[in-house]
Amino acid sequence: MKKSKLLFLVISILSYNIGSSQIDLSVYDDIESVTVTSYWGDINVIGTEASADRVFTMEVVHTDSENNAVRLDQIEGYVDLSVENKQLYIETRTPEGFESIDLNLKIPAHLFLDLKLIKGGNIYADNLKNGVEINILNGSVKIERIGKYALVNAANGEISAEFENIDSDKPVSLVTMNGGITVSLPGNIKRDVRMISRKNGYIQSDFPLASGDKISLNTKQYSKTPIIHTARINGGGALLFLSTENGPLSIKKS
Repeated sequence: MKKSKLLFLVISILSYNIGSSQIDLSVYDDIESVTVTSYWGDINVIGTEASADRVFTMEVVHTDSENNAVRLDQIEGYVDLSVENKQLYIETRTPEGFESIDLNLKIPAHLFLDLKLIKGGNIYADNLKNGVEINILNGSVKIERIGKYALVNAANGEISAEFENIDSDKPVSLVTMNGGITVSLPGNIKRDVRMISRKNGYIQSDFPLASGDKISLNTKQYSKTPIIHTARINGGGALLFLSTENGPLSIKKS
């Protein structure tokens, strides 16, 4: 199966040549999901609502090994697009030297989103109602106004996730090897919570955490020993899994 990648970069407007290079993706309007695979570069994805103002576009910025950044009018040779079984695959090319390819995406908010960032960059996603899955090696992840569920795996970077209308039967998993994790949840959510911070951690929570363990809450004092707890929010429910090898955990009310 041909897989593809979606990448988005927010760079200062002074750092690249200006052009009207929004790639129109409306021809793919009947798809159900978007899968992006990339090597180096930032990925920003904004969900747009089903209305006359809804847009389905991509902006591509290429930065070469000499740090010259150009917004591309033609993406052939840089980004490949393909469709299979109502899935749009967006894939950047294998890096030629030290280059990055960044993408700004605006997609219908009802689409499922799957992002894979193989080498490094930051990921931002907003207003996506049908779930997201993210795998990233180096860089931070920030997702906002997410619906249904999220699975995020990061090797080196912080995770910040804000949810709306979570599916009560779907698990939520936020895992990083290095960095803190912040999750914001609706006040009426019901979850079983598994929390792990191996070092340099503490736990903050706006929710009461019911547990058979004694949990030290809302004290910003970095622990010298691993923090491993199981608890319940509002009586419990599907799993909320928060795990970092190095950093604090924070659970907030949206």
